[in-house]
Amino acid sequence: MQERDLADCHFPVSDIFKRAISKIDFEPFKLSVEQIEHFHHFGYLTNIQIFDEQQVAILRSELSEIADPSHPKHDLFYEFHNNQSTDPETVLFHSLGHWRITPGFHDALWNPAFTKAASQLLGDKSIRFWHDQLFCKPANHGGVVAWHQDYSYWIRTMPMQHLTCWIGLDDATTENGCLNYILRQP
Repeated sequence: MQERDLADCHFPVSDIFKRAISKIDFEPFKLSVEQIEHFHHFGYLTNIQIFDEQQVAILRSELSEIADPSHPKHDLFYEFHNNQSTDPETVLFHSLGHWRITPGFHDALWNPAFTKAASQLLGDKSIRFWHDQLFCKPANHGGVVAWHQDYSYWIRTMPMQHLTCWIGLDDATTENGCLNYILRQP
């Protein structure tokens, strides 16, 4: 485990994404014209593989570590709730700032599978990380995040030049309580 605040590191600190980061050719990570058109028409894009199985396993392991309220770097969280649910029968782990604590969550910000897609969706512009948020809800026992529109929270840019990226570390299905959304009409 790193002993410093990873917010001080403006570069990858591990080799979790080394294979991808070392590639000069971003071609394998580019979205298709059809995917970009879908995003601009409907306002969302699904089924983009950001992490491979090994990377997901690393992030799950790191999540297990940082979910412990006695984690030695707990003071680096901007916000931490081991159960934000008001119902003791459900669980809703919620944190902000986990990118400061573990190499995997930190280095995910440099993963070209993430950065290239985000850049393309914003019109091939440079991107900047603004905010991280981690929700953990066990299947069939998870708490609820109320219906909301992320844009109302992120009105920092006019015209809109920002994205919300939801990345699951588990399969999300209707049966286990996946993310739901309302399709806007073009």
